[in-house]
Amino acid sequence: MFAKRLTLTAAALACVAAWEFRRARTRQSLRGRVVVITGASTGMGRAVALLSAERGARVVLAARDEVQLERVAQDARALGAEALVVPTDVTDRAQVQALVDAAVDRFGRVDVMFNHAGDYFVDSVEHSEEARVRALIDVNVMGVLYGVQAALPVMRRQGGGHIINTASVEGRVAFPYTGVYAGTKAFVEVLTQALRQELMHIERTGVRVSALLPAAVRTPLFDVGVNVKAGGRGAHLVRPVQEATQVARAVVDAMEVYRPVIYPLRLAQGFPVLYDLLPGLADRVHSHLRVDAHTNLMSYRERGTNSAEKPIPPVVQDGRLIG
Repeated sequence: MFAKRLTLTAAALACVAAWEFRRARTRQSLRGRVVVITGASTGMGRAVALLSAERGARVVLAARDEVQLERVAQDARALGAEALVVPTDVTDRAQVQALVDAAVDRFGRVDVMFNHAGDYFVDSVEHSEEARVRALIDVNVMGVLYGVQAALPVMRRQGGGHIINTASVEGRVAFPYTGVYAGTKAFVEVLTQALRQELMHIERTGVRVSALLPAAVRTPLFDVGVNVKAGGRGAHLVRPVQEATQVARAVVDAMEVYRPVIYPLRLAQGFPVLYDLLPGLADRVHSHLRVDAHTNLMSYRERGTNSAEKPIPPVVQDGRLIG
């Protein structure tokens, strides 16, 4: 009996060792690679930019706010990285194409295209205004599609690359008063699944494709997002809440060791499982996770991120990334 257990233990250790060897062998360092990031001026996009820079990548930073992008670029350069700022509105196909062209003109290639730029509003499905819905689709859906279509020809010529599209846990399961946002993220994730099948399994292009599915993350979106339901701007964070740097580590790790689906918060994988198994119960549970107003202990009492008292990490000090 003891010998049998020893044999099984040895076999398990051998499997783990083989897996770790394969994992180490397939790790691709970011040093010298070109990472293009939309929505790079704040929050998760900024955190991914700085962590990529810390690991040696050359970063191309895109967003509408050029002043804020320049601040991120200065931080990236303080970490020893090359950084290119390209102000971009992702709802304009020509501007997204110009972003990719600028990256190629400066660095000769695009290794990672992180389609992250997004927007958000809080309102009931019933009362969501058409203009607001169409504007959200332009950013969250068309902005991703434009990024994919601009980067793919470059990656095909190179014989490889990595496209990462930001979806959301809300693309798997919805929560009250963010139904339109959730719908855009569901579109992104399913589009990403199809793209992965086309490029990786049918055409075998060498281009990898990943979907990022964060849960609640403390970013400025919760400060500036329009809260139509309650009036004004700002939404209530819903527990459990992650910091942008936690998401960034998951994203950058996936750039180095490929993962098709990136869940920064493992616990969030339980939401779709609960919905698939017990949809009625899931609906009752999810209905308590309210961003429009503070109604229970799951949501923060005040709107926004409290960034004035607790700055959103990371920060760069003395050439080091902190937070």
